[in-house]
Amino acid sequence: MKDTARGETGLRLGLMVFSIVALGFLILIIFGPTPEPPDQSTGAPGSPTELLDVLHDHGSREAIELLKSVSPASFAQLDTVARNAIDDGAGAEALSVVLLEALFAQFQGQAAYIKAADSAGFQSILAGLADGLEQLKRSDSDWCDGEVIAAFLSQNDADLVPSLLTEFHYGSPQYVWAMEWMTTVLSAAQQGQARPRQYQRPGFRDEAILQQEGLALGSEQWGLGLQIAAFANSEGTSYSTMQEVIAGMDVCDLGIAVNTVSGRLPTEVRARIWSDLMPEIMIGNTPYVMYRVTDYFFIG
Repeated sequence: MKDTARGETGLRLGLMVFSIVALGFLILIIFGPTPEPPDQSTGAPGSPTELLDVLHDHGSREAIELLKSVSPASFAQLDTVARNAIDDGAGAEALSVVLLEALFAQFQGQAAYIKAADSAGFQSILAGLADGLEQLKRSDSDWCDGEVIAAFLSQNDADLVPSLLTEFHYGSPQYVWAMEWMTTVLSAAQQGQARPRQYQRPGFRDEAILQQEGLALGSEQWGLGLQIAAFANSEGTSYSTMQEVIAGMDVCDLGIAVNTVSGRLPTEVRARIWSDLMPEIMIGNTPYVMYRVTDYFFIG
């Protein structure tokens, strides 16, 4: 579709950067102490009848209808691309890829509104991600293997997105999860549009509470703590360095642990932390995220 470049960025640094950020985030909480809103103005788009005639499952329908409400411009573009594809004979599998690209592009498109979501919205996004990681863990998926993730991240953008999309075949459990999670993400963005919240940056009390919960998790999960210690002792925290050291990590455990720690935080503490971090994660601003996390939770 015409917005492929934006979709690629959303896929690459919207999905996979959670793995890298989880590493840095957990190191800091266990071992040591905005863009302009996207233009939503557009004329009233038509009904996605043709697309839903092909993608008739509940998850796709719910995600499409929510996209139409949250970002009419993105929906209008999706509808046009889908209609053209259908005219060219595209079936459900091809159209599901078009839909996934449109939805994952919303990581960037809705980041400013997600920043204004409430604490429950932030936690729902993390919980949905953890649900997917738990499914991968139960199935002994290669995607939990840090070495697989490191190899994946080393690909060129042109190869990265197609290889990821092959994991979301229409009707598969992965596709069902993607539709559910993206609906959760869009719901948080919708809440941020309708009832925006503003938060201060985390303060010293927030830092102390976060560190306390992180230390508690480290004492409960020694294996995870040792993995994070190995990462913490590696040289630097650059993107390239993290790609190297992530090879020895269990990415699923890390992501699940981030959700666990976040869920234990008081409501307002969680909101302040994720209002600053999550939008930057979703637009792929990894250097900023690592800088801010280090600034919040200084490793002494």
